[in-house]
Amino acid sequence: MKKMNIKKLFLICTFVLSSFQLNASELTNYLSNLHTFQAGFIQSVFSNNNKEKQKSKGLIVVKSPDKFYLEYNEPYNLLYVADGKKLWSYDEDLEQVVVKEQGNILINTPAMLLGNPKDLTESYTIEKVGITEGWLWFELTPKKENTNFESVSLAFKNNELKAMEMRDNFGQTTRLEFDSVVKNPTLSRNRFKFIPPKGVDVIGQ
Repeated sequence: MKKMNIKKLFLICTFVLSSFQLNASELTNYLSNLHTFQAGFIQSVFSNNNKEKQKSKGLIVVKSPDKFYLEYNEPYNLLYVADGKKLWSYDEDLEQVVVKEQGNILINTPAMLLGNPKDLTESYTIEKVGITEGWLWFELTPKKENTNFESVSLAFKNNELKAMEMRDNFGQTTRLEFDSVVKNPTLSRNRFKFIPPKGVDVIGQ
């Protein structure tokens, strides 16, 4: 099974909404009070004809304004860590670590909205789509043209983010369904600290 490339992973958003009645203003206020976020997820990738191409499972942890931890544990082991200064990716199967300066890599991606909620309405047109199968869906369309995705859709139920879909410019859709969502969990000091395992190749350091 082909592994997701790093650009696709950065486009996986970490939005959290609070209720079926949310509007753009309430969404911004909610995110302003969100400092950390943690959830398990099942990720599915669909081609432009809606055929499922990939399925994987993992854990995502985010800390405002610029740190995240993304771990895939099925069907492969793959880890991404952004510590605010550097961006690390570790492929256990290849025994390889790639490190880059974090810099502006994540700017203009939905992932950064978690740490910069004030930019939400400036960067996206927000539309409340409606309820499907008990989930309330929102669609966020980027106002800028130089993004790698067309839109992001978010589903909520009972004050909890249930699913997220991103449609890229090639018609491919990445869908995440969340479980065990925790708003503002207490995180260990070392959660976003990455030390390459002994014996692996480190590229870019």
